[in-house]
Amino acid sequence: MNSHLALLFGTLNSTNIKYFLLTDFEGDFESADVDLFVRADDKRVFEELLFSLGWYKRKEPARHLNHFFYYLPNSEVYLDVKYALSFAHGHNDCFTYAQQDGALAKATLNNKGVCRPTGLDAVLLYAAHLAYKERGKLEEKHRHYLSSYITRYKAECEPTMLPLLEEMESWLNRSFPLQLQELQQLVAPYFRHEKKEMVRSNSRFTKYGYGLNVLFLGTDGAGKTTLIKEVRQQLNLKSSLLYLGMGENGWTTPLFKRFYARRSQNKPLNRVLGLLRTLVILPSEFMLRILPVKMKSKYSVVLIDRFPGFVFSNGNPGRKLLYKTILPKPDLVFFLHADPEVLVSRKPVEITLEGSRANITKFKKVAEVISKGKYVSIDTSKLTISEARDCIISEIYKHSKVYDNLFTLKLD
Repeated sequence: MNSHLALLFGTLNSTNIKYFLLTDFEGDFESADVDLFVRADDKRVFEELLFSLGWYKRKEPARHLNHFFYYLPNSEVYLDVKYALSFAHGHNDCFTYAQQDGALAKATLNNKGVCRPTGLDAVLLYAAHLAYKERGKLEEKHRHYLSSYITRYKAECEPTMLPLLEEMESWLNRSFPLQLQELQQLVAPYFRHEKKEMVRSNSRFTKYGYGLNVLFLGTDGAGKTTLIKEVRQQLNLKSSLLYLGMGENGWTTPLFKRFYARRSQNKPLNRVLGLLRTLVILPSEFMLRILPVKMKSKYSVVLIDRFPGFVFSNGNPGRKLLYKTILPKPDLVFFLHADPEVLVSRKPVEITLEGSRANITKFKKVAEVISKGKYVSIDTSKLTISEARDCIISEIYKHSKVYDNLFTLKLD
């Protein structure tokens, strides 16, 4: 258990807040999310405690109305909290555990010092996750978990409950992951069927916009693609990827790609083609790339790979205005570079020493113009990939828009 979770659970255990784990009952915490149940009467006090320890509530409303998400900046874990032991079964139906108060009263500390449900409560609550598919697509790991909980907590169950556990084991061995209605029938006597809205009805434009736009600029060989991938994997926030380069890959249609690459020996015709490329084809292509990302990124960090710097490095005001209208405005700009000799060694076939020096100067100027001199410079020849990644993630969490657009400290 990491130090942040140890502090959280140690503090929780010193209060009167009633809670227990909803999965991972022994507290191994091998995944990024920690599933908790907290008594509804304790919600306000629980959130005040979280905020005092540096946690934030996710601003994006959860798809399931009975889930609430909490994040600790620059931490690899987050909390998925329920304030009722209800499991969605469709948009307007749920099944609520009938023995909630008893489960809280019987909860005990596991070996890590975290409250967990005991015996039949633990088995039934995890089985409900599977029966009502709140875990999404069922995988082999879910079979393993339920089987291990039945084995581990059988000794805590009343002897009269052993036939039920045997039937669950039989279903796991015979029917998993199919025939979910059989598992539903086994757990049904312990849950109340209720009619209430469980899944949020979102309009198409609910997530339209940008949370935080992070731009990566740099020469070939500086590590843009690798670092973006690393940041996206490690960043404990929702993220979207937007490619705004003009290379071989990433085009939305072959037609635009062919037209953009077209050149003519006829100089007047070539000038016309150049105007069409700059004022029609490329803006249209960028809009086709940008719109799908913008439709879903109001609560996300948008990682932008490359930028049409030539637009902002010349004095054509009309062209600048056109592209400023279309392109997302970067909130944070990273200029990735390395010693020219290192760049050549990374891509000896594609890069020359003279070319890499010229490109470093060119992209540095673009970074200065776009960020108004406030870019973050990262020399990837002096840092390992993990060091550069951690530096970038640290800068992201320092940005005010993370706390304005993605997190909130508002109590319900």
